[in-house]
Amino acid sequence: MSKNCTLEEIAALLLAQDKLVLCPHVSPDGDALGSTLALKMALEKAGKKVTVMVDDDVPKAFGFLPQIDCFVKPADGEVLEADLLVVLDASSLDRIGKVAQSVKAKAVANIDHHISNTQFADYLYLNTEAAATAEILCNLVEKLGIKLDKYLATCLYTGIYTDCGSFRYANTTPGTMRAAAKLLEYGARPNEISDALGTNTRANIEMLGKVLQTLAFYNDGKISTLEINSDLYDKDVNTDNFISFARYIEGVDVAVLFKAVEPAVTRVSMRSQDTDVAAIALSFGGGGHIRAAGCTVELPLEQAKAKVLEAIGKAL
Repeated sequence: MSKNCTLEEIAALLLAQDKLVLCPHVSPDGDALGSTLALKMALEKAGKKVTVMVDDDVPKAFGFLPQIDCFVKPADGEVLEADLLVVLDASSLDRIGKVAQSVKAKAVANIDHHISNTQFADYLYLNTEAAATAEILCNLVEKLGIKLDKYLATCLYTGIYTDCGSFRYANTTPGTMRAAAKLLEYGARPNEISDALGTNTRANIEMLGKVLQTLAFYNDGKISTLEINSDLYDKDVNTDNFISFARYIEGVDVAVLFKAVEPAVTRVSMRSQDTDVAAIALSFGGGGHIRAAGCTVELPLEQAKAKVLEAIGKAL
């Protein structure tokens, strides 16, 4: 069980360390990447030695983020020692993949906003009212005594923008909007960020056309699914927005995207109108929000699909 900390206590904990490793969850999104990079830059300004590590490929769509190339992957057999491992935007230890075995830290801290958080870390700051972990970081950076700049603001705005669906989702609060507005004052350019994230490659559109052909409906149209099988899967193609095409269909409550990243490993993304998909994801070792969650199922796509659909059917 974690020690639940105030933001001031987390700031003091971070400043008391010399060597830190920061990591987001696997299949990193804009919030995971933006929050991790922002904290890295803030701690380096405070004179700390910081390594950022992720057990996954970084989507090319986020290539505009400052220092995005500094992420390293955990290597088999190599162990990195640190005073503190800081896990950002991840609700359970398995969500950071091989990083958990590749870092030998004296303690683990977790900064998160997911309602499905399992309290796995030694120290936890959890704010489930925040639209994004990046929204938490806006306040944490101030507690660290670090002044925001254009680079920090760009990373944090990207995290907020992506996790609240471009300010369209129900998790967008007045606090979310105030945080975003402040980041604009420090140099974040919303038009540049939205253009970068909204631009599709030819490969992305070609794959979308093929994936849409897999659209299927279950439970009297309450569940819609899309699939990316092993023949279609390409780690260099950003598929994060594909699930929206299954989600915004009349009569659909739960939309699911199944992605065969390996022959016996399927990543599952879920979005809903009413059903608590975080609870479903948690039952498979994943996590997320009530209306947006995901998990990794160590089964071939068809078997994973059957189990997940069964769980969703029971939850409806």
